[in-house]
Amino acid sequence: MLKILLAAEIVLLFIQFWLGMTINLFVSLPMNTPFNFSAYSGGYEFLAHVITGLSVLLIAGVILSYGSRLKNNFVSGLAIAALVFAFIAPATGYAFALGGQDNSLSMAMAMSFLIVYTIYLSEFFMIQRIQTAFQTKVEAP
Repeated sequence: MLKILLAAEIVLLFIQFWLGMTINLFVSLPMNTPFNFSAYSGGYEFLAHVITGLSVLLIAGVILSYGSRLKNNFVSGLAIAALVFAFIAPATGYAFALGGQDNSLSMAMAMSFLIVYTIYLSEFFMIQRIQTAFQTKVEAP
């Protein structure tokens, strides 16, 4: 189940990246109206970006709960780090939308995204190896 959640999270993060780049390049955000989607030139893209981001946070929490059941401190630590950076990205995104599109906030958002994406990709392949090693031990005479 954890492997499926990680795969879903990786796909959602890719969609989140695509939506974020679309907004960054093609949508002009008015200042001081972060949730007035009708005020944006690309309001639907922005709304989809917010909804996808909230989905990423939700699944990150579920991944943490499943990861802690493995009783592997490294996997749990990665899940905690990913969740922390998954919260940093929308916080800086909110500040970016509200505070006049400061490039340093955009960079913080992008770096948080990259860290979360890298952690989940690493965790996906790590879980695959853990499952393979476990199956080998179980099948060995």
